[in-house]
Amino acid sequence: MPGKIKIGLIGAGMIGDAHIRSAREDGRADVVHIAARTAETLSAKLKKHGIGRGTLDYREVLADPDVEAVVIATPPDLHAEMTEAALAAGKHVLLEKPMASDRAGVRRILDAVRGRPDRVVVECSCRHARLQPRFDRVKEILDSGRLGAVYHIHHSVLMRRTFVEWNPAGTWALDAKQAGGGPFLDMGVYDLSFHLGLLDDKPELRNLKAFTRGGLKTFRDKGMRQDVEEHGAAWMEFDSGLTYYYERGAGVQCESSDETRIHGTLGTLRFGFLSWDPPVVEWFSSGADGEEKQETLTVDYSGHPGDDRLLMSHFLDCLDGKATPMMTPGLAAKHLDILFRILGK
Repeated sequence: MPGKIKIGLIGAGMIGDAHIRSAREDGRADVVHIAARTAETLSAKLKKHGIGRGTLDYREVLADPDVEAVVIATPPDLHAEMTEAALAAGKHVLLEKPMASDRAGVRRILDAVRGRPDRVVVECSCRHARLQPRFDRVKEILDSGRLGAVYHIHHSVLMRRTFVEWNPAGTWALDAKQAGGGPFLDMGVYDLSFHLGLLDDKPELRNLKAFTRGGLKTFRDKGMRQDVEEHGAAWMEFDSGLTYYYERGAGVQCESSDETRIHGTLGTLRFGFLSWDPPVVEWFSSGADGEEKQETLTVDYSGHPGDDRLLMSHFLDCLDGKATPMMTPGLAAKHLDILFRILGK
């Protein structure tokens, strides 16, 4: 695509700020039109970023002939309607995660994508997962066969903080109608994107047993409705023989750091998978003589520009024809199906 790619931003919250910065840092694109929910937010964001065009009606962004692509960064319950409209208007789409808040929304998006095969659609759950150095390092080990056959994945992380403490304006994340779920839909999309991506998304889920629990941390004093799960776990069995124990919580009454253990017949890897975790991977194995071995591998993050920047650069690479989407709506829907099953949907 010649010249700078002109992008419209639908949703002007904290994540929207990151998309604007990332487009400018990449240098191949710029956000030229913003849609926000309130006049106050819109005015503040236009001034903050020096953008001249803004609206309270996202359809005006889609009608802008200068806009070639849009970023949809609104609460998840709005994604289906906005993706349908964007594709109907002929725009390419960078769609924030989770792609939808319910199964009906997923179906609507997939139908819209099938109807516009000429448009690029990238879903954002590759951000903290497949677009960072640790994914490549761990996948190289698994693909080499040096871990043997992978038979079990164990991943768990618990935190006392919730989405709202991280993003005070994101009170919608406490409402299951808008958000679809709590930590499983907020961060679970990254969890499955990373761990199943290591196995090329080939294992197919056969059995799942799960529990979820809410009501652990309330915000009644702030007048916030809260009906999402806050803590849960699942035992999953796949057609390849792989088993996967998965636990995640936010607002839980303890802290347990992000830890993944990948067990193979020849060894085990242990690490925190997110880019802000310590940049190490521990490798446990046995030598030919049966002697127990433990190595600590350092993952090189020195040239890593940040997950948000790499996400935008990947989207622009797709628009330039230099790459194909790392996370398609179809693949994101496969991960969401698992998460919806954990949530009993």
